[in-house]
Amino acid sequence: MKIVKAYVRVSRAAQVVQALHKAGVPGLTVYVVHGTSAELPPSYHGLHPFDPSNLPETAKVEVICKEDRVEMVMETIAHAAKTGYAGDGIVTVENVEKLVRIRDLK
Repeated sequence: MKIVKAYVRVSRAAQVVQALHKAGVPGLTVYVVHGTSAELPPSYHGLHPFDPSNLPETAKVEVICKEDRVEMVMETIAHAAKTGYAGDGIVTVENVEKLVRIRDLK
């Protein structure tokens, strides 16, 4: 199993969720987080960098899936999130060592 994590514009989160649903992804999690890439945009210069409220809101989308679906999930997120401008976001993939469904402990 893998977990695909994407950081996308909040304004594109609904399109990402809809695209994943249309692609047959059965479950996902979306958070609103604060963050920026390695370089702060010029509009953030002079603000206290350790105060998260000074950082732009970003949507974090997580999808746990089988390895054979990773590329499809990544491509679906990227296509739905893309605006063509800096700040569109990133998509990462990590291993899931173990997963237990709480409902039936399997």
